[in-house]
Amino acid sequence: MQVIGVGMHRTGSMSVKAALERLGSGPCYHGMEALRRCTDGEHWLAAYEAGGEVDWSLIFEGYRAALDWPTVYFWEQLVTAYPDAKILLTERDPERWWASHVEMFQLGAAFFEELTDEQRQWAEESGFARMQTALATIPAATFGGRVFDKAHCLRVFEQHNERVRRTVPAERLLVYRVQEGWAPLCRFLGVDVPDEPFPRVNVGDNLLHNIRTAMRLAREQTGEVVWR
Repeated sequence: MQVIGVGMHRTGSMSVKAALERLGSGPCYHGMEALRRCTDGEHWLAAYEAGGEVDWSLIFEGYRAALDWPTVYFWEQLVTAYPDAKILLTERDPERWWASHVEMFQLGAAFFEELTDEQRQWAEESGFARMQTALATIPAATFGGRVFDKAHCLRVFEQHNERVRRTVPAERLLVYRVQEGWAPLCRFLGVDVPDEPFPRVNVGDNLLHNIRTAMRLAREQTGEVVWR
């Protein structure tokens, strides 16, 4: 593991995933990747029940980076488990983060409601539903179940970021906003800046497309990943 992303959801994590993979720190584990793999749900729920005292290679074998949910919940255990990994804290304006946070939970609920009976049966039999449960349970636990309580969620968001800054040694940590583009990330990783635009993935309405894509890929277990 080369990079562990410890920033909250909706702080540009899908764009950073794409950037890390372009820079050679891939493949990168992400919540969408978790849905695509789907059978990881049991491992994540076991990790949650065990307070993070698990064999992380069961999930991360073959990956060079990880970020987003469910990874963020276990960031302190992972920082210790992978002492050579660089730590990346993605940040965002709190008010903009809050609006995107609410949208994420609303779109997630809309996706589950649109499933057909056949899709629901497949989800139960394949393990996809267990991964859905993990991605619903673990983020909600971070916010004490109060995911639509604005003042509470903003407090959790800001306290999380401050704890990371206070806990992780400065030489291991990059505090980063995706609007900064390639340069800070490339300096942090010690690689050259690509001659291409920084990726913009999972912006706005693309979130629902990406959830659907994850389910399609999980069902096919093949095919090109087309996140947007």
